[in-house]
Amino acid sequence: MPVISIVTPLYNKADYIGETIRSVQAQTVADWEMLVVDNGSTDGGAHVARACSDPRVHVLTSPRQGPGAARNYGIRSAQGEWIQFLDADDWLAPDQLEQQLTVAAQHPEAMIVAGGWQEVRETAPGNITRQRPAGQDEGLAGLRDAAFAFPPWAVHAAIVRRAILTEAYLWPEELDRFSNEDAVFWFRLVMAYPTAFSPAAGAFYRMQTPTARNQLNDPAKRLREFDLAAEYNRQWLTERGQQPTAGQAAALMRAYSSVYEAAIRADDPETARAALARAEQWLTAYFAVAPQPDWPMRLRRWLGLPRFLRYRRFWPA
Repeated sequence: MPVISIVTPLYNKADYIGETIRSVQAQTVADWEMLVVDNGSTDGGAHVARACSDPRVHVLTSPRQGPGAARNYGIRSAQGEWIQFLDADDWLAPDQLEQQLTVAAQHPEAMIVAGGWQEVRETAPGNITRQRPAGQDEGLAGLRDAAFAFPPWAVHAAIVRRAILTEAYLWPEELDRFSNEDAVFWFRLVMAYPTAFSPAAGAFYRMQTPTARNQLNDPAKRLREFDLAAEYNRQWLTERGQQPTAGQAAALMRAYSSVYEAAIRADDPETARAALARAEQWLTAYFAVAPQPDWPMRLRRWLGLPRFLRYRRFWPA
C-alpha cells in the first residue's frame, strides 16, 4: 500500500499532463501512486497519460464529468494513507511530498498538512508569486475564519488523510460548474479536523491557461461563486447548530468588497450594487456577534464601505 495517492482530474490538458506526471516521478519520496482520472478529454490528454510506462501511474475514467466528480472517483480508488490533489496543468517541486509527509509524521494528530504554493501565470511564466496558506500565523481560528469565504490554499498545497474523506467530506459535485468548489470542500474539512502547517512551498499553480476555470476578471461570475460558497458554508454551520463567527463575517465582507471594487473598475454597476449590498449585510452580521469590534471595522461602518474602500490606503484594514 503506498504512503500517498496523487489524484489528478484530467480534462483537455494534453499540453501539460506529461509535465505534471514527470514532476511526480521526480519526487524524492518513491512510495506513491498517481491516479489520473480522465474526465471526458477530447484532446488526447488521456493518451499522453497512458503512454507513461511507470507502473505507479494509473489512468482511470470517471463516469461523471466535473473536477469534483473526478477527484471523488480517484479518492474511492486510492490506496494511500494520504491524498495529494494535483490538477493536470500544475506540478510539484521534487521535495514537495517529502516535506509534507515529514510534517505529517511530526504531527500525528493532524488530518491535513498545508503549505505554501507558487503562482505562475501562463502569460508571464517568469513572474512567480509565492503565497502562504491562510491561518499559518493566526492559528485555528484564523484558518476557519478565512476558509469561510476563500479556499485557504491552492488545491495541491495540502495533503489529507484518506480516512477522513468519507461521503460527508467529499468534493461537492453539484458545484462542478463553478471554479470555487474548493472553498466549500476545504471549509468543511478545516472546521472538522486539525491542520498542521508545513514550510513546503513546492506546489506550482499554473494560472490563466486556455481552459482555466478561474475567471479572475469577471466580477459577475465571482459574485455568483461567493454567493454559492456563502450559502453552502452557512448551511453547513446551521446544520450543526452554529452561526458564522465575527471573523467569518468579516472575511466574507472583505470578499464581497473585493468584488464591488472589481465591478467598479469593470464599469459593471449592476454587479457593483449587488456586491456592495452583500458586503454591507456581512458588515452588519459582524457587529451582531463581535464582542469587541476592531477599529477598522468601526471605521467601515462610520464612513460607509464605498468611502472606506476609496480611502483605505491611508489606514490598515
